[in-house]
Amino acid sequence: METVLVTGANRGIGLELVKEFLRREYDVLATCRSPANADALTDLQRAAGSIGSESGLDVLTLDVADSASISACAQALGGRTIDVLVNNAGVMKREAGIADIDYEHWLQAFSINTLAPMRLAGTLKPNLLTASCPRVATVSSQMGSISRGRAGCVAYRSSKAAVNMAMRSLADEWREDGITVCTLHPGWVRTDMGGSDADLTPEQSAADLVCLIAGLDMAKTGSFLNHDGTVMPW
Repeated sequence: METVLVTGANRGIGLELVKEFLRREYDVLATCRSPANADALTDLQRAAGSIGSESGLDVLTLDVADSASISACAQALGGRTIDVLVNNAGVMKREAGIADIDYEHWLQAFSINTLAPMRLAGTLKPNLLTASCPRVATVSSQMGSISRGRAGCVAYRSSKAAVNMAMRSLADEWREDGITVCTLHPGWVRTDMGGSDADLTPEQSAADLVCLIAGLDMAKTGSFLNHDGTVMPW
């Protein structure tokens, strides 16, 4: 049985990823900033035994924008093996153009969307190295694709383009360690971030992503992949 750690697991795609991993009988480490207020995760934890007969769910405190919180989470895990790290936590604020940009938010977007996945992966590398097929999957977005650039949402687009590049570099650095590193586009999903007109439900996206993550290996390391497994343009 594999163990997966999912960040931003209290709502949206993150919550559905937790449910899907449990259905597939993974041990799940679900993280969020305030577990005490994560009612959906608490309910899942109570019901985890019925969702997957062999699976388990632990809910951990983690603020991915806080390096001290990342260190504390790693300490709480000790030497526990992590087969899959899913960097899902993200933030987005829509702006129409340069006149609307909130520069403080832009810094926050880079902290959460770009720096946090790298920092967390680096901190948890010892846990990943004890796995037989370690994988780091970072939820990115087609909005981070330079080849399909659009106006607006500059903070989000640039932070996702940056995390694509960061993970591509990490994949090369960790190739000799046998750690697969990929970025994934979840599709246009009906969440608070994606809006009500999006193509996919969170359940559909999560099912696709978990299937994709299960099959990641070193042959795919450094890839930017769509939720259906097709290669995304940089």
